[in-house]
Amino acid sequence: MSPWKKRTLLSLIWVGGSAEGRSPSPDQASTPPSKDVERSRSSGEVIEVGSGSDEAEEEDEEEDAEVADDLYEAQTLKAISQSRSEARRRDHASPQRRPAGGSGGSSGGSDGSNSDAGSGDQDNGSGPTGGFGPANPPPGRQLPRITFVPQVPFPEGRCIPGRRIVRVMAATDIDPWIESRLANQTLIAMTVNFLFPILTFRPDWIFPHRPTIYTSPTAPAFCGHLITEANAKALQAAEPWQAIRNTLPPVSFEADIGGRLGIFIRQYRDFEASELIAYWESTHKFPITASMIAQSPWLGSFAKQRNNRRSHAGNRWKRMLLTLIQAMIEGWCDLDLLLDPFFLHFPKRTDEVACYPGIEARRANLADPQLNRREPTDLLEALAEADTANPWRNHYRDCTADHPARHLPRLDRKFFGLQVAQPPASS
Repeated sequence: MSPWKKRTLLSLIWVGGSAEGRSPSPDQASTPPSKDVERSRSSGEVIEVGSGSDEAEEEDEEEDAEVADDLYEAQTLKAISQSRSEARRRDHASPQRRPAGGSGGSSGGSDGSNSDAGSGDQDNGSGPTGGFGPANPPPGRQLPRITFVPQVPFPEGRCIPGRRIVRVMAATDIDPWIESRLANQTLIAMTVNFLFPILTFRPDWIFPHRPTIYTSPTAPAFCGHLITEANAKALQAAEPWQAIRNTLPPVSFEADIGGRLGIFIRQYRDFEASELIAYWESTHKFPITASMIAQSPWLGSFAKQRNNRRSHAGNRWKRMLLTLIQAMIEGWCDLDLLLDPFFLHFPKRTDEVACYPGIEARRANLADPQLNRREPTDLLEALAEADTANPWRNHYRDCTADHPARHLPRLDRKFFGLQVAQPPASS
């Protein structure tokens, strides 16, 4: 990869090239318009397909995407580091008195000063990771100046946790976040490891929590005979994951938000669309045993692909969290953003979300032998039955009113009204 190509990719990451001056996600920025290579997600196989491109072009496309991701991650890490360094210098020059009761700042906290932004991005924007576009565009190209920080940051006194100062917060005021995990945390000191691989909200908030003493169901507790190659292929062909496609606007923020938060939201939209199968499979994962694989090696391949999809999605999400952390430091939002029903979540290892086909019917018939409830005849029918019994399996996307976040009044329009700061006039 030539140095010129890397510079071009970096400039694409920052300015995008859209008429509105919006910055695209790293995935968008890394895809040259002349290439016609796309990722097929319409089936459970999930394979790379091309349309007329030779192998060399496909490899070059993948290399471009990887370099763009690396460059974006590097500049975001540098931006976070600069923000924290600037905050430390500012605190050292003008030490702030911690309010009584540990409230974490004045009740207003939104006077538009740099102290609330918690970021060095508003200084001069002269560097590639500042609040404005790159100062040294490629030769012969004049790049637009764009800002990423809010004009008036979200009030620090309402941040969960505090942006720069540790706040004392009542557990009832921050539910479902675990108070003990946030007790000594600030947004400016937050790392990806705090948000990944698990978020620190209480067990069973979205998904049922596995009991301490637990034994997985075995036949004949469920209809294991339904797990066959033919049924699994029919399930894939039906594309049941379309049921969790997002069709509703967010609750806590404006869908057309700009700045750094807008970048993260656009990244997430692309991410969710391409990883929809992995999200659906995470709550519809039926067991595939060694004996099943012995009868059908295809099921073994299916199980491996299923695990790979989940791992790949987790790695992509982890990289995206860098953008979210910088957006929180700059004053666009706090952790509550991730509670919005707009976002999907992967179950934790301690959640009990495995799907056992036909278990609902067999449990009902066991409880009442006279019931004679009809059992499902294929996987699609069995999983639809499981969805009806457990709305969380479809992430509440087909029964949105039941999402637990809908019962958190503080989320309603919490981050509305934030505007992108205007860039300084060109000299």
